[in-house]
Amino acid sequence: MRNKILILILIIVVAIAVSAAAGYFYFLQNVKTPLGPASAPKKAFAVLPGQGVKEIAKKLEDEKIIADDFYFEIYAWLSDTEKRFQAGEYELTPAMNIPQIVGILISGKAISQEVRVTVPEGVTFKEIVSRFENSGFKIGDDLPKAGDYKDEFSFLADSPDDASLEGFLFPDTYNFFKKSSADDIFKKFLDNFNKKLSSNLREEIKRQNKKIHETVTMASVIEKEVAKDPDRAIVSGILWKRLAAGMPLQADATICYAKLADFKGCYPIYRDDLDIDSLYNTYKYKGLPPGPISNPGLAAIEAAIFPQESDYWFYLSKPDGETVFSKTLDEHNKAKALYLR
Repeated sequence: MRNKILILILIIVVAIAVSAAAGYFYFLQNVKTPLGPASAPKKAFAVLPGQGVKEIAKKLEDEKIIADDFYFEIYAWLSDTEKRFQAGEYELTPAMNIPQIVGILISGKAISQEVRVTVPEGVTFKEIVSRFENSGFKIGDDLPKAGDYKDEFSFLADSPDDASLEGFLFPDTYNFFKKSSADDIFKKFLDNFNKKLSSNLREEIKRQNKKIHETVTMASVIEKEVAKDPDRAIVSGILWKRLAAGMPLQADATICYAKLADFKGCYPIYRDDLDIDSLYNTYKYKGLPPGPISNPGLAAIEAAIFPQESDYWFYLSKPDGETVFSKTLDEHNKAKALYLR
């Protein structure tokens, strides 16, 4: 009986060893066999700063450079290279096997370096796209919508699915590779917005029974209406107060967005402009515009969240950027006659 048990154990051990060996050889076959033939064309492949092995492996599979991201991840782990990938743009081909690809991606010998792009506060989505295309990036006509990123970025939860990303492309200086996809570019903007809109700011928005979308919409108006940071909280107080009183917002910047969507050549605003039939026309329609009219910086966002109470109901911006506040319409009209004519 004892001999039978020993034989059974031996059979099990041998079976496990054979299975392990078979699995190992199957793994090696998948790792060392390229996806494509030797004649497969080369492709530019970008590893972005901060990308981990999972993202890199998935991207390699999506771009049809490797057959299965699973084997890439396992090989990187077994070879202790999963944290050694270097950001850069590389030249790869499906004719390479996984060890060859890993060797290139950890070498740091990129074929091109990043391009720096600065996006100032207050630019529009349209202007950002033009800025990137003029720098040689391929954005395309099929621009993403808020609904495309809701699962990944909770701050878009109350934005309409078909809304553009206007307002959420955080102004900053970014580094991108020329081969970065539109998705790579917009995700980097959204990642930055996600970091800048801190948990404290989100909690304050919630405490005020407001939504992130309406707060960013207000911030985008403040960004375009007021040049100097110290004046923004006061203007924020005026605009929120007008909304609460059922008054039209009457923000000139919304007229520009309704006219052109990029603010170039907008001013001066003429009387006929006030009759433009657009929901962005806050002279014609009460309430906030349907969505942001620009991409505000942190100062404008904080001003929208923390408005300053005052006795003022009106304001205007002098040509030098100074804001003049008025308590009554009569005072406001006198200020317009003095500074804007």
